[in-house]
Amino acid sequence: MILLLLAALATQSTFLPLDRGEDNMEKNTGLWFRPDLGKVEDVLPLKTRIWATKESVTGGVALKCVFEKGARGKLTFEKDAWPAGSAGITFYAKASKPLKVIVGMKAFKPVDIGTEWKKHDLSWESLETVREKPEIGWQFVFRVASPIEERTILWLDRIGVETVFDPSPKIEPQSGPDATFSSREMLYGAEHLAKTLARAKAKQPFKVIALGDSITGGAQCTRGSLEIPHAQGVPFLYFSHLARLWEQHFGYKGITPLQFGHGGWTAEKAMEVIDKEVVAAAGADDLVILQFGGNDMTWAGKSPAQWKDAMKKLIARVKTKTDQVLLLGATAGADIHKKQGEIEKAFKELVAEEKVAAADTGKFFYYRGEPFAYAMLANQFHPDFMGHLTMGEMIAPILTGKEKIYPE
Repeated sequence: MILLLLAALATQSTFLPLDRGEDNMEKNTGLWFRPDLGKVEDVLPLKTRIWATKESVTGGVALKCVFEKGARGKLTFEKDAWPAGSAGITFYAKASKPLKVIVGMKAFKPVDIGTEWKKHDLSWESLETVREKPEIGWQFVFRVASPIEERTILWLDRIGVETVFDPSPKIEPQSGPDATFSSREMLYGAEHLAKTLARAKAKQPFKVIALGDSITGGAQCTRGSLEIPHAQGVPFLYFSHLARLWEQHFGYKGITPLQFGHGGWTAEKAMEVIDKEVVAAAGADDLVILQFGGNDMTWAGKSPAQWKDAMKKLIARVKTKTDQVLLLGATAGADIHKKQGEIEKAFKELVAEEKVAAADTGKFFYYRGEPFAYAMLANQFHPDFMGHLTMGEMIAPILTGKEKIYPE
């Protein structure tokens, strides 16, 4: 059977996209394929941004990578099993200027990337392995060979393997520009944070207390940036970056983030700890973030209306100490995109009924549809550090009033 399969592979070309489980780079562009931001001291200012772009050769979606001066210029994808009998790795690429990139964990011969789309085929033999059992390490690494000295843009598409290299596969190139998204579209009820805004303008201290699920817990945040220990990466999670951005905008130090993240939890489950973790820590001048929804409306089987009711109960407990409340929901994953309209409706109802503010994060991730939704995520639902920092940037205008456009 194996011999027959190998014989079949040798006579026809089949493209197999770079994948991990049920996810792959054609249907979940950018998911798992994360930038290496370096060490803790390298992260800020953020020097690497990637997003899904319509400027592509297949499927209408590709990956756009923007490297600022000093960026590592490196993307990684954890994968240690490749199709036996295949020819090797294939991808299309172009760049804002001629580049040399190295594919693989070793210092293999650089690949020349030009300013026009071109297909690149790397045989397993060129990567110092064999097609019968390809092994190139536990990470698929894609890195610019030379130091990044100026803003450099790299586009990647149709990344994967071919059973036999096809010199001219069918492609359908598309060009930009990409649709943009304004922070104003996802932020509701800023007027209900008037006390927090007044405190910030007066340069008075307050806490930002975040209670949420594994997103708030920072699950998967280190993916791609493995030199940053999880505990030392908390300052780069969305709520910490919010505090940082607000301090920068209002010109003082004294906004302190507190983290209470619980993997796999729903809003209903959070009722068990909200008094101990949030009510006990909050003062009248503090801001509380309540971030739930991804678990509620997927494996837990709750409807957006049921999630709304559970959030109301959390809000009621918080309001025994402070009425400064900011709601966040899910990001992108599973089938939650099918409920986004109902989620938006529930958010707006909560804002009107409870006099709180909200950041409709799901609306942000899905604004161009599911194929474009995953490029800020390490895996489904969970942002890496780049994704968290971007979330913080998009939410910060709830206090600053300074509109943020994505992508820049």
